[in-house]
Amino acid sequence: MSDSQTEAYTYLKDAILNLELRPGQPLRTQALAEAVGLSRTPIRLALGQLEQEGLVSRAGGWGYVVRTLSFKEAIDLYKVREALEVEAVREMLPRCDAAVLASLRQCLDRAESHIEKGRLADFRGNTRQFYRIIARASGNECLISILASLDARIRLLGAMMAHRHLGRPRESLAENRALLAALERRDAAGAERAVRQHVSNARDTLARWVMTEANDLAVRTESFPT
Repeated sequence: MSDSQTEAYTYLKDAILNLELRPGQPLRTQALAEAVGLSRTPIRLALGQLEQEGLVSRAGGWGYVVRTLSFKEAIDLYKVREALEVEAVREMLPRCDAAVLASLRQCLDRAESHIEKGRLADFRGNTRQFYRIIARASGNECLISILASLDARIRLLGAMMAHRHLGRPRESLAENRALLAALERRDAAGAERAVRQHVSNARDTLARWVMTEANDLAVRTESFPT
């Protein structure tokens, strides 16, 4: 990417993942170019990249909208995430050394500090970094690549759930500390349980919100706008 495209991409992606640009919101190239202070070309190129990542979609012939995930897509994402992150833990544990554990611990310490200061976007960035470290330590390049392709949508779901359930970030932190403790003990079964519990709790939080706050059957079964 050129510097201007990178700037446009970073601006748009952060705005989507932090819910400043909300699901279903139209994305007008000219307005975005003026907001970022760039020409329309890097904006268009950045939107094309974000379309590949599943964060925006085309809206007819005139532009893009922030993509709205359906409830089924979200549940499917959680299923795939669970399977891949369990496999990542299995493969990284024999390769897990003191340096990796220190990096994981630092990630969670920073995440906790961000919660205390109310910086939830930074918190989510650190928790995803925690799982990226685990994936990289697995040494499985295919697994690393697939998880990276899902990362933005996982972060977006996390932002949506934190927006609806204010206690979820602290719950998530506790779940990830349980995973770290299992890794430190070299407890493969305990680490797998911790990953499954973490993803299951995130999925259950979504399901509770859909059942209690969605207004009609169409919303409950098709989409969950923030």
